[in-house]
Amino acid sequence: MTKTLTFKNEELAAVGNLLGNLSLKNKASRGRTKLIKLIKVKNEEYTSDRNDVLEPFIKKDKEGNNVEGDTPNMVVLIEEKQDEANAAIKEINEESAVIEFTEYSEKLKALYDAIVDYPTEFSNQDAVAYDLLMDQLEAVFENETEETK
Repeated sequence: MTKTLTFKNEELAAVGNLLGNLSLKNKASRGRTKLIKLIKVKNEEYTSDRNDVLEPFIKKDKEGNNVEGDTPNMVVLIEEKQDEANAAIKEINEESAVIEFTEYSEKLKALYDAIVDYPTEFSNQDAVAYDLLMDQLEAVFENETEETK
């Protein structure tokens, strides 16, 4: 059976950052590393898709180059198209990113077991990311436990 985790595109970075900050050993650490790599691939797809969606809304200079904003790597959007651009960004942010991890199931199960009762308190964005991650891992591994009974 194929095993997957599903996040919104906009949630990928927060979950990846949370995983990177956890103190884990052995197989759980290896599971974390595999999951971070899978999340990174999905996040790169999302970033590329987001750039493609934004392209028609970016202000251009006389030479046809993107007009850069005050912040490095930020672009200026065409003022009249800001609402359209925001709607397009919102849509792509909320799209599902499905991560298939069947071949790493044993390692991700060890990760799940290690973080289900994680000894550190989470707050703010980490608490939200932990909740998202645990919802997804519980859906996979708790159903698996019930199916083997």
